[in-house]
Amino acid sequence: MKKLTTNQGFTLIEVMVALFILTIGMLGSTAMMLRSQQQAEETSIETTAAQRAWNIAELLRASISHVSSTSGETTILFPLTVSPSPGAVAPTCSTTPPGCSGAGMLDLTSFLIGRELDTFLPEESPKAAISQLAGDAADPVLKVDITWNKLIADGSEATQTYTLIFQP
Repeated sequence: MKKLTTNQGFTLIEVMVALFILTIGMLGSTAMMLRSQQQAEETSIETTAAQRAWNIAELLRASISHVSSTSGETTILFPLTVSPSPGAVAPTCSTTPPGCSGAGMLDLTSFLIGRELDTFLPEESPKAAISQLAGDAADPVLKVDITWNKLIADGSEATQTYTLIFQP
């Protein structure tokens, strides 16, 4: 008679080595998914900043003739730096006839830009800086810089900027 001596199955050491390799692979993929999520959030913030810059450009296009001059007197608009101010109240000229012009339009434009930044980038401490690169009051070339604070991997903050150059 023949004696059957076949070993079937895995030893405990083989199972432990396989589990160790599987664990290392899962940790790597988890770290990759976490970094991917962080990158998606950063991209979302950058996209929002770009949209805000375009909205500011459109706001300036719509109001540039009212802001740059009033009845022959020139109102200095640029450079203009705006930070959000929660709880700020719109200028009164926006609700009373004949509406805003000159300095009132400048106040209204600053208010709307601050409200825009506060609404869409509330936790990033955003600022908008608008400057005139070239041209005159009638035909300026403007630059809009949106800056915000970004948390980097080591826990510190860095400033990030989105720049838009346009001619109204």
